[in-house]
Amino acid sequence: MREAGIRGTVVGLIVALAGGTVAGGMGAAALAQPAPAVDWSGFYVSGFAGATNGHSNATMTTGVLQYLDATDARQIGRLGNNDMEQWRPSGALAGGYARQFGNILVGLEASANTLLLDEVHSVNDRVESVNNGSRMTIEQSVKANWMATLRPRLGWAQDNWLGYLTGGVAATRLQLDASYIDNAFNGLSKTSKEHFVTGWSLGFGGEYALSRDWAFRGEYLYTRFGEVKSVSPVTSTNNSGGTMNHVADLDVQSLFIGFTYRFN
Repeated sequence: MREAGIRGTVVGLIVALAGGTVAGGMGAAALAQPAPAVDWSGFYVSGFAGATNGHSNATMTTGVLQYLDATDARQIGRLGNNDMEQWRPSGALAGGYARQFGNILVGLEASANTLLLDEVHSVNDRVESVNNGSRMTIEQSVKANWMATLRPRLGWAQDNWLGYLTGGVAATRLQLDASYIDNAFNGLSKTSKEHFVTGWSLGFGGEYALSRDWAFRGEYLYTRFGEVKSVSPVTSTNNSGGTMNHVADLDVQSLFIGFTYRFN
């Protein structure tokens, strides 16, 4: 009876030690590999407030020379090459779908935001080709009210944080207005051209999950658009005729902060 009691005690200790070892191992594994804090997969929408910086290089050059001569062409080419830049407040909406694989996130997003770009440059100078005190005025205006993008996202998720890179296609409607006027012989050339232009966007951003559904988000985008071009005739009261060429491009830097709602 005494030996049986000793054997039972030993068996009990072995079972207890084995159970403790297994439980301790499971606890260590749980601490080493915690469950992800946030799953960023699914559909979502984002709303932003921020600012955009629109930059345009607008050029005015002579085409066919008739009323204007070579001296005028050099002067107009110099005075008509201008960089215009403008900061504007902006609001944006975005929506898309993302899928998380471990720490890696891939997705596709569409966005639209306001630009409110309306920049004007004007210069007045003496007409160098004549000596009667005549003057010329060159005015250029670039306008764009909105832009839209379609961009894949590639991100890295860690705990409540998500960082990502993004890039894709962009579109806007760009308007160029330009005019040349002189009082030598009432020289005049005007154009107004509005055109749908496309381009590309590159940027990066980050999100912090505030809850299962809501996240705080910030983003920077650089967008480069194509050009709008126009040709305008030249009129005057003396030797009327000839043409002028007008070109304007656009690139935009965007800074936004906002909130994301995920439809989990």
